Amino acid sequence: MFKNSHQKKTEANSIFTPADGKFVSLETVPDPIFSNKLVGEGFAVHPSNGKIVSPVSGVVTHISHTNHVMTVRNSEDIDVLIHIGLETASLKGDYFKALVTLGKSVKMGDALLEFDLNYLNENAYSPLILVILPNIKNKNYSLIWQDAVTLAAGETKIVSVVER
Repeated sequence: MFKNSHQKKTEANSIFTPADGKFVSLETVPDPIFSNKLVGEGFAVHPSNGKIVSPVSGVVTHISHTNHVMTVRNSEDIDVLIHIGLETASLKGDYFKALVTLGKSVKMGDALLEFDLNYLNENAYSPLILVILPNIKNKNYSLIWQDAVTLAAGETKIVSVVER
């Protein structure tokens, strides 16, 4: 019984990649708001396609009116913010399609949204997908990072959030 409880807690605190692509350190993102971690700790993905899946099991708590930002909160009240591209708010939601609604319960790996990667490559400042943990800063958590370069959406674990 103890093993199953521990297993669930470990799974709840695991953050998987929401996109296929290459791992990018947050510090190297060409936007100081993200690279200086003003929004929170996290990572980025240089995407290989325009599909985003949930990096955790939880509830969709935010979808921007432009559909390029979405947040999923897991059972441990850890928010995972997914931000598609840099300088993409100016696209006014064109080329982004939410596949879920606000308040929807999702499982890790469920499809969240789609976007036109070719259009972003040609028209956005950067197509990077940012994965930010904005609400762990003021909590008693440590992050344990996994070594990962090539990422598979919903399959590659990137970081575990553990209580200190």
